[in-house]
Amino acid sequence: MNYLKSGMITTGIAAILISSGAITETIRTDRLEASTESLRWENQPRELQEKLTKSWSRGMEAIRSTLNENREEENITEWKLFYSLEDSLNTLPHQEHSSFITAYYSNERRTMLENGDIMPALLLHPDHTKAILYWEKHDGTYAIITLESQINANNKPEWDVSHSWITKQPSST
Repeated sequence: MNYLKSGMITTGIAAILISSGAITETIRTDRLEASTESLRWENQPRELQEKLTKSWSRGMEAIRSTLNENREEENITEWKLFYSLEDSLNTLPHQEHSSFITAYYSNERRTMLENGDIMPALLLHPDHTKAILYWEKHDGTYAIITLESQINANNKPEWDVSHSWITKQPSST
C-alpha cells in the first residue's frame, strides 16, 4: 500500500511540475509577443508616432542622399528598419549579440547623442553584415553611424563602427 501511495504522490508531483512548466512557457511566449514593435508603438500617442515616423523617414532620405554623394551603391530600401535594439537582436545570430551591442553603444554614439535628439532607428542589411544607426538631432541634422560585421582574429564575426558623421538637414519634399 505504501508503494501505491508513493507512486501516486510521485505521479501527482510530476503532473504538477509538467503543468507549471507549460504555464511558465505560455507566460514567456506571451511576454515575447507583447514586446513586438507593432504592439510597442500602437499604445503611444498618435502625435508621437507621427513625429517619430516622419523623423525616421527623413533620416532615410538623408542616408540615401549621403550615399549618393559618396557614390556608394547601397539600396537601403531592401534593409529592415528597427525601432529598438532588442527587436534587431532577435534577427542576429546569438554569438554576435555582444559585439553588436558594443558597436551600437559605441563612443561615436555617446559623443554624437545630445539632449533634445529624437529616438534612434536602425537599418539592418538583409545579409546581416551591415547596419546603419541614425537619429534626428535637435537642430534638424542627422547623426549616422554605420556598423559592419567583420571576421576577427579568432575567425568569428565581430561588429564594429566603420563610419560616423552628421549630415545637413534633408531637403523638404
